[in-house]
Amino acid sequence: MRHDWDSDEVLLDALRDALSTPPDEVPPEFVEAAKAAFTWRTIDEELLLITSYDSVLDDTLFSRARATATARQLVFDADGVVLQVEVSAAGVTGQLMPASGPVTLVTPNGDHETAAVDELGMFVMGAAPRGPVRFRLADGCTDWFIL
Repeated sequence: MRHDWDSDEVLLDALRDALSTPPDEVPPEFVEAAKAAFTWRTIDEELLLITSYDSVLDDTLFSRARATATARQLVFDADGVVLQVEVSAAGVTGQLMPASGPVTLVTPNGDHETAAVDELGMFVMGAAPRGPVRFRLADGCTDWFIL
């Protein structure tokens, strides 16, 4: 094969040959590496909001909450976005700061409920399901946590 690419015709011939030749089978390790890289495409969005506070992990509040059946408090924050959530038997209430777009409660089976956010960032949802959940926002998701 010639590699004298000073000539446009030679370069076009080389490109034509490259495009007309069927590719060899892609090695399996390349396919696995590509799949692994693809899963990382949304890692920044998925890790946008990390749990910074959970009342279940606060020993004083947890013992008080078990005794009086109060609501669970959660705070997620990262990069100037804060999501404060209160989960009780009556439902989920919260505030997204700054207010932007809807908030969706997600389970491993898919979206559970989406709530509109008002101008103050406040939102209300019905009762939350038991088990692993996370909140999806316009700019990403919280990490998973267990209710």
